[in-house]
Amino acid sequence: MALPTSFEPERLRKHVPAAAWPVIAHWLRRNPIQVRVVPPRHTKLGDYRCATKTQPHRVTVNSDLNKYAFLVTLIHEFAHHSAYMKHRRATDPHGWAWKNEYAKLMRPFLTRSVMPADVLQALERHLTDPPASSCSDKALMRVLGKYDKDPRQMLEDLPDRAVFRFNERVYVKGPQLRKRFKCHCLNNRRNYIIDPLAEVHVNGPMVVNKAS
Repeated sequence: MALPTSFEPERLRKHVPAAAWPVIAHWLRRNPIQVRVVPPRHTKLGDYRCATKTQPHRVTVNSDLNKYAFLVTLIHEFAHHSAYMKHRRATDPHGWAWKNEYAKLMRPFLTRSVMPADVLQALERHLTDPPASSCSDKALMRVLGKYDKDPRQMLEDLPDRAVFRFNERVYVKGPQLRKRFKCHCLNNRRNYIIDPLAEVHVNGPMVVNKAS
């Protein structure tokens, strides 16, 4: 069976580990879905939409992900399709049906021929109870981030009181409150709670004096 005409095989192929491609191609032959590699989005890494009267089942994945993060996101979205096709009723989008399919679809890729050892270890822990978004698994995201072509600078890597730019505003990094950091915005003098893995930008080694 040929791959679906709405599928971009060569473009998708270059975004995943080479050893993963035969499994992905085989799955897509059995499950014709429109798969698109799209420009980066700040709010999500990928998504799945079920078919309508005028549209096929479709998956999108952000183009800026490294090949291991791209593969994890792609399988996450494939699992939504598998859960939908098996149950076809209103279920928790990230409930037991999705988790079962996610673990099942990920299994062929849990090998050193596809993933580095540290990613495998992080994925094995991740799959014990996967969250709704891979971004919610901080340990997995830290490991995957090591393979970015241009490693992101994350808020948790900055020293206390460092000045940084995030979402077009300038902040001062404050104390960590449980899981997130309390940061003071210099634009409007308000405080915000920001995720430790937020991608930030620093122009220089500027740190605000604690007495200021």
